[in-house]
Amino acid sequence: MEVLVDNQISERQYVRTITTGWRFTLPAQIRKIRGWDEGTVLRAGVAGDSLVLHEAGDQSAGMIICYLGSGGKVVIPVQIRETLQWSLGERLAIRNEPHGVVLTACCRKDRCRSCGKLRDVSEVIENLFLCSECWNRYAQTIMAKRSGG
Repeated sequence: MEVLVDNQISERQYVRTITTGWRFTLPAQIRKIRGWDEGTVLRAGVAGDSLVLHEAGDQSAGMIICYLGSGGKVVIPVQIRETLQWSLGERLAIRNEPHGVVLTACCRKDRCRSCGKLRDVSEVIENLFLCSECWNRYAQTIMAKRSGG
């Protein structure tokens, strides 16, 4: 188990999903390390293909104000999600770095969850994407189990 003290930065990466209302949950471990509680005013900005969160006291050009809500929820400002072209259901890698909390899209929704292919992929159930080969292999396995073979 990893133990973090004061302002120590974790090497750990967390993964969260953008949910309805364009929210994600900031991991409790990061909130604790940074001393961020419900109502904390944050500044959000884009750095490359990432969203970076800072405390509101950090003055940087191009930053947008957002707030830490109950349970660690943060709403992604519209300007940022449009710039980064994120969508609902997007999975985000979250890292606590010295210069701020960095969020980067980590998984393409249209990538096959089983083999990683990007071609011939469809959503077979909500938020589960499979290519036709993996879907057929899965269906054959289920059929074989049902027929006793």
